[in-house]
Amino acid sequence: MQIRILRRRYTILELRVLLKSILKLFLSPKKIANFLLVKISLFLKMKDCLGLPFNINIEPTGSCNYECVKCERFSDGYRDEGEIVRGKHMPFEHYLKIIDDIGDFLLSLRLWNFGEPLLHKDIFRMISYAKKKNIIVAISSNLSLLSPSGAEELVSCGLDYLVVSFDGGSAETYSLYHGVDYFEKVMENIKALVSAKEKLSSLTPFIELQFIVMRGNERELGKVKKFSEELGVNKITFLRVDKEKINFRRFNLLNRDDILPNNKDYVLDKDAIRLIKRCNNPWEGALIRYSGLVFPCVEDIGETHPMGRVFYEGRYLGFKQIWKSKNYRNFRAEIKNKINDIKICRNCAQRDNNIEDQIFLC
Repeated sequence: MQIRILRRRYTILELRVLLKSILKLFLSPKKIANFLLVKISLFLKMKDCLGLPFNINIEPTGSCNYECVKCERFSDGYRDEGEIVRGKHMPFEHYLKIIDDIGDFLLSLRLWNFGEPLLHKDIFRMISYAKKKNIIVAISSNLSLLSPSGAEELVSCGLDYLVVSFDGGSAETYSLYHGVDYFEKVMENIKALVSAKEKLSSLTPFIELQFIVMRGNERELGKVKKFSEELGVNKITFLRVDKEKINFRRFNLLNRDDILPNNKDYVLDKDAIRLIKRCNNPWEGALIRYSGLVFPCVEDIGETHPMGRVFYEGRYLGFKQIWKSKNYRNFRAEIKNKINDIKICRNCAQRDNNIEDQIFLC
């Protein structure tokens, strides 16, 4: 038996790892009541959402130590209006304000967007603070920056879910698609993390290897499956490549044939996505970038639909007023009436937040 949650299918055995964190969600009347209010608002397609988002992305940092071929930071449409002077990191004090404001209503928190979370000096404190609110916390990392002591800290801070971006089954393809030669280092870091879980008698974090299938690595799927089992990770996910976001000029690629797999089953079908006329994200989730700018979806890589800013000149303005704002109401109305006319939605691979048959192969 498999259960589908946020574009992933899980066996009961896999979900057992997260059982403790899931059960804690049911101990919070605020979380349950808010979840139901959001679902009612979604069902009625209300412009004014009765609840607050229960799945949210907060971007700890906009910086990254990798230059991945498929990264949206290198797309022609990417924009970042955040501050550069102080670095692309969300101040820990700002993060605390956000969690204090809406943490009691959150079911899950994804601490990632464009940057590498482990570059933020307070990432373990961020995770620990969110866990005090009984939130399921996940990060997506290349895992190249993890030290032996950091492996234990990543376990002991309470992290529930770790996605490891790992687009190569060999040092050659890993370097080709990630822009750095850290294949062996990341393999060792995964082993260290699995060992830390055993040492601390912890089932979490649930470790998922995420592999985007491209021309040069599609022959390595079987190999990656094998060593993922040997490493002791909990799950491996194969994603279909999104050709629209690749900057071919930057990476000296002649055309899309240099990147697209020979097996077209591994290529994202945008035409099929556009047949789905609904999306849950403007009711269920939101993105808060490191700069404090709020967006309705992580797909807005060009920052074309800012809903507001939670911080201005160091002062916290609040997320709730942005969520109830005219900008958000208008955007929800557009989603309801003409989703395919909205640029960020037209090519969105996350539409409906449940179309895993368009997103990955297992």
